[in-house]
Parts: sequence; structure tokens; C-alpha cells
Amino acid sequence: LEDMSENIKSVLTSRRENGYHIGAFAPFGYMKDPAQKGHLIIDEDAAAIVREIFLMYVTGMGKSAIAKDLNERHIPNPTEYKHIHGYHVKSPQNRCGTLWSYYTISQIVSNEVYIGNMVQGRYGSVSYKTKKNKPKPKDMWIRVEHTHEAIIEKPLWDKAQSISKTRSKPFGNGELGLFSGKARCMYCNSSMR
Repeated sequence: LEDMSENIKSVLTSRRENGYHIGAFAPFGYMKDPAQKGHLIIDEDAAAIVREIFLMYVTGMGKSAIAKDLNERHIPNPTEYKHIHGYHVKSPQNRCGTLWSYYTISQIVSNEVYIGNMVQGRYGSVSYKTKKNKPKPKDMWIRVEHTHEAIIEKPLWDKAQSISKTRSKPFGNGELGLFSGKARCMYCNSSMR
């Protein structure tokens, strides 16, 4: 059984290294190409939201403010969007699961998939005997450039990354706050800042 698990991992690693998307669902803004397995194509409805998020972010809106704006306008978040479009995703356990959050916006503005790059293998299973995954160091991620059409132009992406670097530290000295990662939302258990 362990040998079979290693063989499957090897095949998946090879497909990732060749730039094929591996996963049950395409990233928000994309859909799986029905004509080519492992290839992503733009989902224009969702891509319009991704573009709007980037534009709001680079014009000075914070991630929480962007989430609040999208929620107030009743724009479905990625999970809800998939659910509405007939994908069989696990339904959120609570109200927060259908809302945009700081974390979701942060994931979008930092995901290279939106400039046409495939970055996979960020998490790995602890053992073939368990489904538990743990984060892998960045140097172990599998990154392949120009695997699909970009939603975000590179200059806009670069500006967003530059802003993220300056905004990501809660204090000028780079230290985390006393309650960072400890205070959690009572509805969805997300870490609060």
C-alpha cells in the first residue's frame, strides 16, 4: 500500500512539474478546460470579480474593507460561487462560510495563478495512512510559469505585491501583536487580527 501511495505521489508530482492543474476545483476566476485535462481557462464572471479585487487593493482599499464591500453588494465568495454554479463543494457550516473575509482576499491578491503561473504542492500529507496535510517550505513548491491565460497583468500584480509587503506587518518593527492567531471569530473560527 505504501508503494502504491508513493507511485501515485510520483505521477501527481510529474503532472504538477509539467504545469498541469491538479485538484478537484479550479481556482476562483478559472474553470477546468473541457478540451484539455489539467489546463485552466478563464471563467469571465468570476474573473471580473478577481480584477475588481486587485483594482480595489492597489487603489488603497484594505483586505477587510474589500471583503466588507463585496459582502455588502452580495457578491458570492468563491465557495458560494462554486455552489451556485453546480459544483459539489462542501457546504459551509456557518454563515461566515458564505462571506468574503480578509483571508480570502489575501489569498487572491497573493496567488500567482492570476498572472498565468501554476504554483502547486504547497501542502503535503504527513503519511499515506492519514489525510492530514501540513504546509511545505516555499522552496519545495512546484512553480511553472505561463501555463494558462492570465487574469491580472504583471504590472498590476507587481504593484499589489509591493503593497502587501508594506501592509503585512502589523507594527513598524515587524513584531506580531499579542493576540495574533489567538483571537478567533465566534462564527467561523478564523483567526482575527
